Amino acid sequence: MDKTAIIDIDNTLWQFCDAFYEELIKVNPNFPTTDNWTRWDIWEGYCSEQDFNMAIDTIHANQDSEKYQPYFEAAGFLSALKQNGYHITIASHRSPDHRKPTERWLKRHGLVFDDLHLSHHKTDLFSVSTKVVVDDAPQVLEKAVELGALAAGLLFPWNKAYSGNGFRLCNNLNEILDSILKQ
Repeated sequence: MDKTAIIDIDNTLWQFCDAFYEELIKVNPNFPTTDNWTRWDIWEGYCSEQDFNMAIDTIHANQDSEKYQPYFEAAGFLSALKQNGYHITIASHRSPDHRKPTERWLKRHGLVFDDLHLSHHKTDLFSVSTKVVVDDAPQVLEKAVELGALAAGLLFPWNKAYSGNGFRLCNNLNEILDSILKQ
């Protein structure tokens, strides 16, 4: 593999935070809306960390639900990377127990990939062949920058403050694709 693109799923290929908010308000109707999610520990004061993680697992276990649609440009984004010679590794911070619904969702929506990595340690995948990392988590993007990869993600309230840390935050996947193809 000469060049690998490691692509996240949640808040990269689809709007996970909206589905997540729907689950969290079942736990606490006073949970703040997604535009107020500026910290990673957003559950504090609203629910337990266990309830927070259960909400995530509920969505991931049901990823192949018809209500969870990818971003409009997600299929074209991945196809363009593939056409430009990238080996695509989809890497998601989720339990390997959710592999089947994740694979069904990716395939149902025509989201091309070569490998699927589900674990809580995405950065373990990073190597000299990693040329591109697309993720919404600043700590993942910062690690990619340290290793010399082009790092980019979609702009959200929780990553906005990190935008000067060597990676690019964009409004959509087409902007990210343009920056990748121009490198």
